[in-house]
Amino acid sequence: MMKESTITPNPMTRRSFLDKSGKTTLAALAASQMIAPAIVKAAGQNPDKIRLGLVGCGNRGTGAVMDAIRSTPNVELVAMADLFPDKIEKSLSKLRRSQKGKTRAAGAMYGSLQTDWDRMDAIKITPETCFTGFDSCDQLLKTDVDIVILAEPPAFRPRDIRKVLNAGKHVFAEKPVSVDPVGTRIAFDAVELAKQKNLGFMGGTQLRYNPAYVENMRRVHDGQIGDIISLEGYWWDQYYVKAKAFDREPEWSDVEYQIRCWNQFVWLSGDHIVENLVHNIDILNWAMGSVPKSATAQGGHINWEDWKVKGNVYDHFYVEYTYPNGVVGHASSRQNLNCSHRIGERIRGSKGICNPYAGIEGDNPYEFPGPFDNPRLHQWKAFIESIRDGNPLNKGKQVTEASMTAILGRMSAYTGRSMNYDWALQRSQLDTFPKNLEFGPLPVDPLAIPGKTKPV
Repeated sequence: MMKESTITPNPMTRRSFLDKSGKTTLAALAASQMIAPAIVKAAGQNPDKIRLGLVGCGNRGTGAVMDAIRSTPNVELVAMADLFPDKIEKSLSKLRRSQKGKTRAAGAMYGSLQTDWDRMDAIKITPETCFTGFDSCDQLLKTDVDIVILAEPPAFRPRDIRKVLNAGKHVFAEKPVSVDPVGTRIAFDAVELAKQKNLGFMGGTQLRYNPAYVENMRRVHDGQIGDIISLEGYWWDQYYVKAKAFDREPEWSDVEYQIRCWNQFVWLSGDHIVENLVHNIDILNWAMGSVPKSATAQGGHINWEDWKVKGNVYDHFYVEYTYPNGVVGHASSRQNLNCSHRIGERIRGSKGICNPYAGIEGDNPYEFPGPFDNPRLHQWKAFIESIRDGNPLNKGKQVTEASMTAILGRMSAYTGRSMNYDWALQRSQLDTFPKNLEFGPLPVDPLAIPGKTKPV
């Protein structure tokens, strides 16, 4: 394994955050809050308070806080950490105001059906529990938190997962949990560390808690579609074209610009096959009960015109994953404007076809009747209850396997060569994380060219 990368502390500190925050926000942070009687009664039914810490205060991190607090009583947010002060400010602004949920048709299975938020009473943040800079996660771990949510750019997650567990805290890490083989090995080691310490390790692959997926996958494993013949997973969307696509401010260094636009750079996101398609790849692994033995892939970037940020990610991937029993899974991801969308999976068997979000067609037809609950709430409830019961869930292996499977597909597409899972996991020395990370210059690696980009 290659030597772990080091991080140089960022000169931004909590003092600079306080200087920039403004009197209005600080007054709001210190304001007392009233708790509705109904909430007090509900919380009293389970006195085991859960204190959350959030690392990475973007939209997904903020949403994860809302999900955790809404899932079960007596959960509070007590600490926040981010590289940038303005990210904490924006997150707090959202968490401190009531919101009526919006329905999202595309990708509703992931948990965006409805987000009604009125639990401002559970946000127990003070200026003293807000931390910024490259060492902000380390500072947060010194506070009295029970669960740390890691929603920073994916590149930081493997090492932060290890830090959280070493500090004796439970971890909820958004997917993916790694973006390269070296980081994946760190994440797999963390799975074992969590077992040794009896700590919870939950990944953000919430489809495994979607009621429709759970019931349909049970039927697949019971043989209701016969023997699995092939599998398909799709993420055709336009998310990456627009996501984290900011105009560069004059004062931003290369590093700050890339981290703020982290979707657009491979070292931070792993490309969209790792950051998005990992959900669908996880379903293929779930259906098969294993990881694939190899991947053969293609991909590239054919349209830069619509991309505001000219990073180094592809705009399309197609992967054939061959599983140990010879079954082939087909996974594809496309990120283009003005194209048809397709997000989901199909499992084809000798007696029928299963759409895990809908049901089964064939000899044993089945339609999931609902309700189509938000799986994130189910996931958080299960995780928190397991911690309260003293038997914390450790689902780190499955999310790490899914992350590595996605990385394998990217490695094959970038190099134009078939790639063996065991070789990539155990022997590849690919480590995309900068060796010394600090604000300053950071050249962008050129776009991978199949046939010329070499396996590492």
